[in-house]
Amino acid sequence: MKIFISVDMEGISGLTYWREKEEKIEKFMTDELLSVIDGIKEFDRNCEIVVCDSHTNGRNIDIAKLPEDIKLISGYPREFYMISGIDESFDAGMFIGYHAPVGTLNGGEDHTYSSSTIFEVKINERVVGESEINGAFLGEFNVPVVLISGDDKLKDFSSKFFEGTKFVITKKSLGRLSAELLQIDYAHKILKEGVKISLSNIKNVKPLKFEKPFKIEITFINTLMAEFASLIPNSKRVDGRKVSFESNSYKDIYNFIMASLSLAYNAKNF
Repeated sequence: MKIFISVDMEGISGLTYWREKEEKIEKFMTDELLSVIDGIKEFDRNCEIVVCDSHTNGRNIDIAKLPEDIKLISGYPREFYMISGIDESFDAGMFIGYHAPVGTLNGGEDHTYSSSTIFEVKINERVVGESEINGAFLGEFNVPVVLISGDDKLKDFSSKFFEGTKFVITKKSLGRLSAELLQIDYAHKILKEGVKISLSNIKNVKPLKFEKPFKIEITFINTLMAEFASLIPNSKRVDGRKVSFESNSYKDIYNFIMASLSLAYNAKNF
């Protein structure tokens, strides 16, 4: 068996704020990942595991604490950022420490790729967050997302997209920067058990797929960001803050997101 794990920070148990000390974020993300790896190894000790460090610059997880057979994708920039390394050779994917999309009521640290530039993202007319954007990329390789962990608002939003996927709630979100937390060891225990349950159910989980052609619409915080993003070839300026892009290739859709973020971020300097 071969498993792909994308690890974000906002849905990690015990954390409620982006600006926690880097040492704390590193420890909590690494320790939670280790509980996931333990669960996988208890299910299949020979499983091949690739981990993608997917928070900010991708330099959060302490590789020195990982088992020797784990491969870690780290650093930024890199191709396909949060799902870098995925291909058709994987049997399943897991999203750890994920969060609800921008604008979610009481969603913990809610955003969709960038809290400083993006107001909303739609794919084929449906509002999506990072789970859906990334899950559909795995779907292009027929890889199902068997487990997603994060706060309760993430599950409320994303469960309608992921048929058969196991959700593990690591905390109850009370607001953007507040949550009702579980004791860390207990959170790791239920996550570890959730991992084993998800792998035993792998045949019943369907990959997330959107119909072709894929159409993405990004609404930015302001009009200048949209103006910059509309410089991307084949994009369309829909209105003052919205830019759309259409393709039969989901890789093109993902690259459009990444390019839009870079251009919109540069607009902040004006």
